[in-house]
Amino acid sequence: MNIPLAPKQTEFIINSTAHWNLAHGSVRSGKTIGTLFRFMQAVNDCPDSQIWMVGHSSDTIYQNAIRLLLESEQLAIFRPFCTWYAGKRQLKFRDKTIATLGAKDEGAIGGFQGKTFSLVYCDEMTLYPESIIDMIDTRLSNPHSMGFASMNPSHPGHRLKKWIDRAEAGDKNYYSLHFT
Repeated sequence: MNIPLAPKQTEFIINSTAHWNLAHGSVRSGKTIGTLFRFMQAVNDCPDSQIWMVGHSSDTIYQNAIRLLLESEQLAIFRPFCTWYAGKRQLKFRDKTIATLGAKDEGAIGGFQGKTFSLVYCDEMTLYPESIIDMIDTRLSNPHSMGFASMNPSHPGHRLKKWIDRAEAGDKNYYSLHFT
């Protein structure tokens, strides 16, 4: 069964070509499917395996994102090329290895230090400490690096709300789409 993508999901997939690509808004509005679809397109085109998926914990990135890649009809196009290695907490997509990290608290920052990200997918990014958000941002340092994130900004002063505001002001390093 093929379930079509919603217009907002399609809009995100087509337009998310910035350094940071942010999907924000209502719960159950399609943000995760849209961001995952676009992220996997970017994975397919990425010249290396410096690819990461980040969640509040390593369990939540599996439950909220990787499980969808393996089970969702809307993402079925990617399924034949995906293998999950639970012991290593890695997703293999074709010839690419996608590692996972948790960003629950300040203690997780060591997992990010010293890494370079060509691509990063961040699930519910507003739950991460700002020091980890900053660390992820500095790790996206290749010329082709891109970040994809789903979120619900919690307050007007939050770092990610400022990124959304930059996108809306025309900063080409940020793309943002509000889902309802």
